[in-house]
Amino acid sequence: MDKLRAIRFFCRAVETNSFTAAARALGVPQSVVSKGISALESELQFNLFNRSTRQLALTEAGASYYEACFQMMFEMDEAETRARHGSVAPSGNLKIGLHPALQWIVCNRIGEFLTAHAGVNAEISHTNSPTALLEQGLDVLLRVGGLQDSSFVARKLGSVNLRVYTSPGYLRAMGKLQHPRDLTRCCAIIPGRLDEESFASWSFSNGKEKQIINVPARLVLREGVGLAVSVIQGFGVVRMYDIAARPFVENSQLEPILQQWSCGREPVLAVIPSRRKVPAKVRAFIDFIGPLLR
Repeated sequence: MDKLRAIRFFCRAVETNSFTAAARALGVPQSVVSKGISALESELQFNLFNRSTRQLALTEAGASYYEACFQMMFEMDEAETRARHGSVAPSGNLKIGLHPALQWIVCNRIGEFLTAHAGVNAEISHTNSPTALLEQGLDVLLRVGGLQDSSFVARKLGSVNLRVYTSPGYLRAMGKLQHPRDLTRCCAIIPGRLDEESFASWSFSNGKEKQIINVPARLVLREGVGLAVSVIQGFGVVRMYDIAARPFVENSQLEPILQQWSCGREPVLAVIPSRRKVPAKVRAFIDFIGPLLR
């Protein structure tokens, strides 16, 4: 069995949600794709798909294997592209979309990238939607959270944790906040999209104990821009990603609370419209920003 070829069959079947569509995209008979994936499952000694459903559905092991395979295939394609076009210098206008939580770290370091690549100009927009790649003509999206639409290509750069923060002054005024239930007497500052109802229902876990707390929301910041700045003023508590809070914690402007409780963990992805013909400016930016987000 050509294992690498079988892995390509598997990844394309997941991305197209069909053995037939995968075969069509790869230019081979459907039977070749099916036999290749079956042979891969035999070697792995676990099922990649649930065969009982009409549509392709990954098993839990299959989903985990796909994530690893996808990352490997992406990096292989990147290596081939660099080898083929290594002499091409990054140039042109680079349109970047980024989740607001990544604003500080990207904007704080983008000057280094532009200094290193004199032929590149950058344009940054706040968004977490993969469709913005097409709707706004973005070259790359730095997204927080998983990617459902397999028509895009994603590379995992790192992970971020959700935590609860407040200002030292607000913490002194409210006293000890040791359990999620204590948040019900606090005011919440929350993000909210224009197309959704805004409320603060926060989930917490501590070992086997789970809590869902409705925190009174007093201030809604559309698209989540300015969360840290608002809570620094001593108005309430905020649940935000640790990467966004880090500079304010280091300056003693914010304090993490309920640190023994987990609020969730999300991947940080670099999403591009297509694996084919990735411009040098995009490859250079992903290589630059990746280590900063690990």
